[in-house]
Parts: sequence; structure tokens; C-alpha cells
Amino acid sequence: MKGILATNGGKKTITIDAKKALQWPIIGREEIERVKTLLQRGEISISEEVYRLEDEFKTYLGSRYALSHNNGTAAIHAAFFALDLGPGDEVITPSYTYWATCAPILAFGGIPVFVEVSPKNCNIDPEDIKRCITKKTKAIIVVHLWGMPCEMDEIMAIARKYRLKVIEDASHAHGAKYKGKKIGTIGDIGCFSFQNSKLMPAGEGGMLVTDNREYYERALAMGHYERLSKLPKGSRYRRYYATAFGYKHRMYSLAAAIARIQLKNLDKRNAQRNKNVEYFDAGVKDLRGIKIFETPSYIERVYYQHELIYEEDILVIKKEKFIEALRAEGAQVSGERYPLQHQQPLYREKGVKIRPLPVTEAIRDKIISVPTFPRAKKALLDQYINAFRKVILNIDELK
Repeated sequence: MKGILATNGGKKTITIDAKKALQWPIIGREEIERVKTLLQRGEISISEEVYRLEDEFKTYLGSRYALSHNNGTAAIHAAFFALDLGPGDEVITPSYTYWATCAPILAFGGIPVFVEVSPKNCNIDPEDIKRCITKKTKAIIVVHLWGMPCEMDEIMAIARKYRLKVIEDASHAHGAKYKGKKIGTIGDIGCFSFQNSKLMPAGEGGMLVTDNREYYERALAMGHYERLSKLPKGSRYRRYYATAFGYKHRMYSLAAAIARIQLKNLDKRNAQRNKNVEYFDAGVKDLRGIKIFETPSYIERVYYQHELIYEEDILVIKKEKFIEALRAEGAQVSGERYPLQHQQPLYREKGVKIRPLPVTEAIRDKIISVPTFPRAKKALLDQYINAFRKVILNIDELK
């Protein structure tokens, strides 16, 4: 579609008010009434609501144990404690992730070992995992980035061969499946976040899931002192009921109330996002200079974020200028928001040896972030598709 680009004085392509279509989280009357009931009862700290959420969440996933936390970062912190991570232990981790995946390793004197991601999905590369295993390696933490599951068969085979433990950071992947199995239940421990932007938002909150009783009790002992006296008399962690291990990871009851309703709506809302994102991707996948991330047939992904690959060498326009032109057309787009962890001063200042990650750096620089369209109608999606078409077909105007 030819025409003058909006950045050069032409008419905007996206004219529909997208505020409601892109709004997240979705909070309805049921959440409000549930929170109101707890407030009226004075249950604003400890409440059975938290335990109900744990039961419902482990049933949803098919996990033996679920332990709520005040946020996803605390759940990951507890997961490392559950695995008895100690000084000098190495944990293999992607660099392309939010800091909460790997920074807690340092709290135990552990060493994060940053490895490459695969350009086909931006998830941790199993081949690079193998290259980075040493005698000090104790665990692997994987991230199902943006809701795309990692190649878990390969990763679990590596872990079994070298007797390593696997933590799944599933904070982007509530409801996603790998070969029919829910993400978060494939590794030794799964960790979820319920932060405001997540697919199952509760304001704040997190969950640790596992099938291993020892890991569950250790995580409980780290930050849930008020529950330790209820452990069986034979449990070696019961004696810490008065102190835990110096942390309080208890989930806020009002967040649990919100999370329970969000869990009821999770699959329905994921399906709506997927439908909208797939419609948009189908509309832009044949445009030159734009590539989408293909989902393998054995994976059921979800969309915490929606990312495209921008091929600057084809369009010969800087990504920033391309994004600027799309924004002028009315599109809410941006570059990737996650700084790469191996480039952050914290790790060097703690003495972590950093290796170059050229593949990770190259793919991260190509990312364009597009809305996930949680409540969009076809008309808005068509306008977004047309905005991309207009800018690319008139790309010479930007030169």
C-alpha cells in the first residue's frame, strides 16, 4: 500500500482507539468482590485463600506440590536453596532474561555461567549448555522466554547425563505445553511469577512447584516459618518453626484472591491472545525485512510478549528509525526491553568470568516488540498489519 508515511506528514494508519484492546491486566467484578470479602473479614495477611490457590495451581499443572511466594524472584531464590546451592557451585543460565533468573545465584555464593540462546526461538541453546558444563556445574536454569517453551527433551537428557538439576523459570509461560506436558512440571522445580504484567497477574506473587518432597520442605523452611510446625514429626525442617532460615516469603492473601480468579480465566485469555497474535503474524510474515518466530508442532506456546525479528541488512534502515516510523502510524512498538545479563556490572564486580555471547547479542539487537493484543478485534489487527505494510512498502521515504 503506497502512500506518504505519517512520519513525513501522511495520514496515520492506526486510527482505532486501542486502549481497551491492549489493556492488561483484566480485572473484573469477581476479583473485586473476592478482595472485598477478605478485607471485610480482616484477612489481609494470613488466609486460607493462599492454600486454596496452591491446591488449584498444582491441580492445574499436574504437580505434587505448589508453594506460594511473595513474588517470582523469591520463588527462584527458594528453588536455589532447595537444591542446596553453595559457594563455588556453577549454574548454567541464559543471559537473555530478566535479572531475577540469575542474580539470586550470587546470594548463595554460586556462579552464574551465561550461555548462548538459539536464534530460532531466543531460548537457551542445548549445544552451548554442553560446552559449558564443568565439574563445578550443579544446575541449569532455563527460561521459557516470552512464553515459548525451551527444547526440554534435549535439556533434560543433558541433565541426566551429567547428574544436574533443572529449574524452569516459567514466569512468561503460564499454561504453555511441551509435548503435552505443562511447562513448569518438566524440570526438578518450576517457578512462576504473578506480577502485574504476567499472563496470570495478581499484582505481585509467585509459585514454586515440584514433585520432590525434599525440595518442597527445604523451600518451605527457607521462608515460611509459620507453616513449619505443621510438617510431620519426622521432618528435619520442623525444628526451624520459630525462625525459618531468616527469610519471609509468604504470599499476600489479597494477591492470592486475585490469582485464583485469574487462574480460572487463564486458558481462555491465552487462547484469545494466541488467536490475535497468530492472525497478525500471518499478515506480516511475507513482508521483506520481517521474520516471525515459528512454533514447532509439538509446542503449545503462549504470548507474554510478542516479538519479531527485524532484518536491517535487507531494509537498510536502522531499527530505531523503522520503529519511529511505525509509532508515527499509531503502532505501540518498541525494541527489546531486557538488558543482557552478561553485560551487567553486578556479575563482573562479584568476580564472575564473562565469556562473549555473540549469537545472543546479535539476535537481541534485531528484536521488535509488538503488542500481544489481549482483547483486540480484527479491525485493529488489520490496521496494525497495514501499518507494517505501509512502512515497508514505502521504506525508501526513510532513506
